[in-house]
Amino acid sequence: MIKKTLAILAGGKSSRMNYNNKALLLYKEKTFIENIINAGNEFNEIIIIANKIEDYKNLNLKVYHDIYIGNGPLSGIHSALKNSKNHKVLCIACDMPLISKKTLDIIGEVDGDYEVLVPNVDNRLQPMCAIYSKSLIPKIEKALLNGENKLQKFILSTKYKVLENNLCIKDFSNINTEKEYELLEGI
Repeated sequence: MIKKTLAILAGGKSSRMNYNNKALLLYKEKTFIENIINAGNEFNEIIIIANKIEDYKNLNLKVYHDIYIGNGPLSGIHSALKNSKNHKVLCIACDMPLISKKTLDIIGEVDGDYEVLVPNVDNRLQPMCAIYSKSLIPKIEKALLNGENKLQKFILSTKYKVLENNLCIKDFSNINTEKEYELLEGI
């Protein structure tokens, strides 16, 4: 059992998906969010961060809303940290239905002295599938109050560690548009 929280961030507007809730799109007869929940079953806590809490009642998980609404992923990460029972939280976007149990377990099992653990996949940092520490809460609140909600810039201001582990590129596929959704079956 991984003694960290898995927080699925599902609070976006899905504007590039014609405002269809990406977390509830189907892939292999399950919703995106159900695929992520199944992949993260080794975490000792799974929570959902969403602004339409009623959409997730049937999943029997705790669902929390953003505290600082309208500030993008950083506000979702903030809510995840505030509401998790564990010090370290693996925050993942709801639009990553290809994420595997193996990948989540590899990321989740990394311990160490870091505020953020961010995977590097194909020479790109993956802040939407990264571990954040509760110690960041005051720093995130200050950034959000100052209108500084750019996630990559925030991470670079922390004590971060890059995870170089030859993780599967496919696992980190974000399905953001209707075209990407149409192509999903072929991935």
